[in-house]
Amino acid sequence: MKKSAGEHRVAIIGAGFSGLAAAIALIKQGIEDFVIFEQEAGLGGTWWNNHYPGAEVDLESHIYSFSFEPYDWSGIYATQEELLDYLNHVAKKWQVVKRIRFGEKVEQVAWNDADHQYTVTTASGEDHGRFCAVISAVGFLNVPLLPPFARGETPFKGVQCHTSRWPHGLEMTGKRVGILGTGSSAVQVVTEAERQAEDVTIFQLEPNWILPKGSLAFTEKERRWFKLPLIYWWKRAQLYWRYDMRQWFAGHARAGWKANKSRAEAALAYLKESLADRPDLLELATPKFPFEARRTVLSDTYYDSLKSPKVHLVPHGAQSLTETGIVDSTGKEYPVDMIVYATGFDAANYLCTLQVKGIGGRDLHQQWAGEPEALLGMMVPGFPNFFMMYGPNTNSVPLVTFYEAQASFAASMIKTMIRRGKTMIDVKPEATQRFNKWLQNLLSKTVWGTTSNYFRAGTGKIVSQWPLNATSYIAGLKLAKLFAVRMR
Repeated sequence: MKKSAGEHRVAIIGAGFSGLAAAIALIKQGIEDFVIFEQEAGLGGTWWNNHYPGAEVDLESHIYSFSFEPYDWSGIYATQEELLDYLNHVAKKWQVVKRIRFGEKVEQVAWNDADHQYTVTTASGEDHGRFCAVISAVGFLNVPLLPPFARGETPFKGVQCHTSRWPHGLEMTGKRVGILGTGSSAVQVVTEAERQAEDVTIFQLEPNWILPKGSLAFTEKERRWFKLPLIYWWKRAQLYWRYDMRQWFAGHARAGWKANKSRAEAALAYLKESLADRPDLLELATPKFPFEARRTVLSDTYYDSLKSPKVHLVPHGAQSLTETGIVDSTGKEYPVDMIVYATGFDAANYLCTLQVKGIGGRDLHQQWAGEPEALLGMMVPGFPNFFMMYGPNTNSVPLVTFYEAQASFAASMIKTMIRRGKTMIDVKPEATQRFNKWLQNLLSKTVWGTTSNYFRAGTGKIVSQWPLNATSYIAGLKLAKLFAVRMR
């Protein structure tokens, strides 16, 4: 497409998996004049920030990757380092890196009613010009959530960090390490801490359901086979079909449904078998909430780590810090040299790192009023030409499949708008309202609303999860183009 000063320019916020997906989708549509704003010094998003010891993905490598970019994976599950290498490989191949402005934190995106373009304001204060469309690819697991006593200055004199802000070069060797949390990142850190640290103390508010991961390296023979395109795509298709069937009508998250019941039985059997010789730990590690009500953890090593003589499981949350340790909710103090906060993210607060202004200066966060929602997670009425990757109610697997579908939707809509000589793409309020009413009805039938989790807003509304499978979501985007989107 021909470039015109101040026209046809697209801004992408974030250079992680979804930001790269958006960039490549634009390139495929012939839209070359776009820019990516990335607040960090390198690309990768989640896989740039989360480099704590043991960081690894919970989805198989062949499905947690772009469908159009196969790779020589080293094992069933990729490590943080391998995923970062993959993303850099993809960005280089598609010549995306030259379009990224690193160290540019976006603070505001504001729509101009007069010229139907966006102004993007960054922390540097630089004038970036106007953009006909903006694609937010900031994700929703990116703002660390710390307990109140760990915010700001604390009396603790040792090292402390959140898993997503792990200092480069920080080691646990020889240290007494306190770990807060029992989610996916906590489980991975515990395994490495048990290997490296002198002593490990886990502060557990509640245990999580765990399934064996089956994390194995590929043999040289397997890697040679996977270099054959048909074999690679067959493996990917198998994984896609398995996840699609499991998540049909959220069967994995509906109590009593086959997918939920069979996996719950497997998790309980794994728990009992792993800790059969430690009845004290078995009791402490048994969750009281329904299976899948929180994100299910995958690990081959956590239960074995719990049984190590240098690992101590405290069945209470941390309450405060002293100069030399952590005080639990019973008032008991545990001396530690280092504290790891594996306490998750402010997930329900979508786009909390930037302000978005739409038609008439309306504020997106004020419109949401603490309950983020959108049409298929991508567009909100009154905020034209603004697209969200991994937006409200699109958290599902396989994640990268969702990213590709969302990127394709945004890029094709922008191209159609330009080709038709239009300046606004908006979604119909009535269609969005009907969609979210239908969505919440489906979500109400799942176990996600039965306990506290990061899926829900402070009001209790489930704002992150998609209640169907990937195929239905892709079909929904196609229908949205026909019936829910309007151009002017």
